[in-house]
Amino acid sequence: MDWITCTKSFVTVVDQGSLAQAATKLNTSSSALSKRLAWLEKQLGVQLLKRTTRSLTMTDAGRLFYQRSARLLDDWHQMLAETTSTYGEVSGVLRIGAPLAVGSRLLVNYLAEFIEVYPNIQVELHTNTPGQLPDLNLDVFISRELTDFNSSSYIATKLFNYSNGFYASPSYLEGKPLIESPEQLTQHNCLMYGTHGHEQEHLFENDIRLRLKGNFTTQNPEALVAAAVAGMGIILSGENTVKRELLKGLLVPVLPELKQPVNSAYAYYPKLDYNHVKTKLFIDFIKAKSNPAEENR
Repeated sequence: MDWITCTKSFVTVVDQGSLAQAATKLNTSSSALSKRLAWLEKQLGVQLLKRTTRSLTMTDAGRLFYQRSARLLDDWHQMLAETTSTYGEVSGVLRIGAPLAVGSRLLVNYLAEFIEVYPNIQVELHTNTPGQLPDLNLDVFISRELTDFNSSSYIATKLFNYSNGFYASPSYLEGKPLIESPEQLTQHNCLMYGTHGHEQEHLFENDIRLRLKGNFTTQNPEALVAAAVAGMGIILSGENTVKRELLKGLLVPVLPELKQPVNSAYAYYPKLDYNHVKTKLFIDFIKAKSNPAEENR
């Protein structure tokens, strides 16, 4: 008996919900698992699981031990994978956090190629809200620059620059007067992203401020782009976000010289005692694949 084997057995039993299913997953017997659980409880001096013929439930002590040990085991496996990949083939799970707009409209364009290059890396993409602070449970967290965030637990690196502009479908623009000045945009139906209502003020380069309004607002970037493609109105978006639609001619730029001030997207990842091989490979890959025109602005 040893701590790692018995702790892994306990975590697997909880995850699988039964001794039988856990035994199958670990390629062992239910009786062997029972002995490991008994050894673990004896060493800790507390009961971790309440076992009946039909169910398994964690005690309060078991719940605490599970939460801590599951993360420690995951870190252990990550450390082994990172150590191995330093001198061998890169493998393991890469947990990425990103706002929905970045995850669904930018990263997915690159993940297929990234996984093709590194076939033994499994990717988990988690969505978060814009401005959310980094999560230590993730390997890398992508966000706009968090100017008020100063943590000694993280490393930050810039991925690319971006700037939002206006886009609309040819069907929306058809039959309407040509938009030649920023002020004309205030007379159009502008589709809104976020939770700030149907009328929003935005700042643009050269200190231009516009109060835009429209009849549609959403927090879902896919819905926003779909609404623009359907001809519902004009959207304010990053070029990379609507790259697919621009290439297909489903959307076209409106006043392309009018842009919002340049922002930066950053990758935040925890400082650990071992190399971030998968994380660094991913960051370098995204930097290389990001639109050079935006990246160098």
